[in-house]
Amino acid sequence: MDRLINEAGAAGLSRYWRRNISQLESSELAYALRALEKVAGHVGHNVGRIEWAGMSTDDTDVIVLDPGLIMGDYPIPASMFDYLVGIVVHEALHRKEWTDLVWKKSHEATLDMPVREKIAFHKIVYTGEDIYVDFFSQRNILGEYVRLAREVELRQEEPFLGDIPVSLDRLVHHWRRSAFDQNKSAGVEQMDQVLRLLHESTGELRSIGFASGGVVRRCELRARLYLETWKKIAPHVEGWKILDMSLLWYPRDGSEKVRPIRRKRKVQTRLSANLAQDIEEKLAAHSADITPIIRKVAGADNPDVVPTSRWDFNNPISPVVDPRMIGRIQGVLQSYAERVTVYNRGLTSGRVDRRRLYRAPVNGRCFFQKQALPNLDWNICLLVDASGSMAGARWRMVESIVATLHKAFHGFRNRLQAFGYFEVDGVCMLSSLLDGKRVLSIPPSGQTASGQAIIAAAYFMPKDARRRFIIHVTDGESNFGCDVQIGIDHCLAERIHLVTLGVACKDREAMVEQYGNGIRFLDHFGQLPGAIEHLLKWTLLGEAKALMAGSRPVRQKASAV
Repeated sequence: MDRLINEAGAAGLSRYWRRNISQLESSELAYALRALEKVAGHVGHNVGRIEWAGMSTDDTDVIVLDPGLIMGDYPIPASMFDYLVGIVVHEALHRKEWTDLVWKKSHEATLDMPVREKIAFHKIVYTGEDIYVDFFSQRNILGEYVRLAREVELRQEEPFLGDIPVSLDRLVHHWRRSAFDQNKSAGVEQMDQVLRLLHESTGELRSIGFASGGVVRRCELRARLYLETWKKIAPHVEGWKILDMSLLWYPRDGSEKVRPIRRKRKVQTRLSANLAQDIEEKLAAHSADITPIIRKVAGADNPDVVPTSRWDFNNPISPVVDPRMIGRIQGVLQSYAERVTVYNRGLTSGRVDRRRLYRAPVNGRCFFQKQALPNLDWNICLLVDASGSMAGARWRMVESIVATLHKAFHGFRNRLQAFGYFEVDGVCMLSSLLDGKRVLSIPPSGQTASGQAIIAAAYFMPKDARRRFIIHVTDGESNFGCDVQIGIDHCLAERIHLVTLGVACKDREAMVEQYGNGIRFLDHFGQLPGAIEHLLKWTLLGEAKALMAGSRPVRQKASAV
């Protein structure tokens, strides 16, 4: 492959713009997919996902790449990455220009065509569409990448054409090769005569790309052109040998959907399950779909895991907060915060500072004070249950809790995050409730996927040495997605303190059974400071006892509320 790319004249253009690279296999393969997705985004919208073979799906809307092309050489060489960009751009342009619709219209016009003749006609449509998108790509720099991919593909096809001088497969091969240089000859008069007829269509394909009327109109023009071209060349190619007797397009049985087969590239290598999972997890950290992150923790074969997605479906609110309650909560936080010793020197009173006694006869500033100030330097995440059962008065109470805790935690050196989770059409949605200093809200709906929401919140917390707390606000048990115990165990493994506020819970015994002593119930808003103090005391004192015993804190089950 490297030899073919060098023979095609690879320029290594990607070395000028691709900066996220790695020598670690999973990271490099993930970075490569992210870069290719950005390139495909410049082609157009809805061009499909891009995946390595062996990843999550084999959907026809996915552009599947062979990882065997680049595996073992990291970072990926620029010339090889140029080739990958060319493949992706070529496939993305097929989707942007609706090649599927061209195939469908061509199929409708050839229903009564004999099978052998239809196979030959498919080769004309297949090659014509490749030439069309190659012309289309020349409008910008992406055409250079497509040119490289085309040259490599044509060189790969040559050994399969055999020694037969005249065949339909060799004809379409020369048609695509000579489309950009019509002076090139096939070397056989019989084929050159047909190529001259095909080149009449080549000029029309170039002009169709600039035709008015939209993409549907361009598809109709191309489908009509291929039929007219076939009528011209059919008498000349009758009886020619066909090396590949497979249909390149056919409708799915019992469905109006179609199955286009545009690429003849055979995938030689598939990623291992573990490597594919690592790549999907790294990609999920920067995408809306975070299901791979959940599966990494809950298990790839866990049947309870449901799709999970980030979605900023929120709106600003202006909640009313009580300054006295904010002060009470801040006092609780300062009471349980670690202390940092601060020395204030050069004072006229206080304790004698032996290092400044020489100042006594000068100005008397030879004293100092020693203070132990609270150091509020925590990572805190508010995780709010926004399921349908929270609607109404409960949700207004939750909004007040979030706004009050945001004001109480804001300032100092704390880093605060807030997320709400709900379910829509079988998908667990996670939405941010903070935008700078603004508090946001979301409409409660769906079921309660607490286990997966806890895992997601823990994943997105900063990975530093500061204490990490997840304050989980909910009104009932989890009834959707993976088990809550998986999320609780994950927090323990990551040394994250998980505490739960039960708001107007009906079945308290079930909640205690699920969350243990790490839960405190609220019947009205005024109980918030006391609940926070109880949970902090239980958490931090339990941590201190565990550290003194030389072990991690162990979750205890409570027998009563």
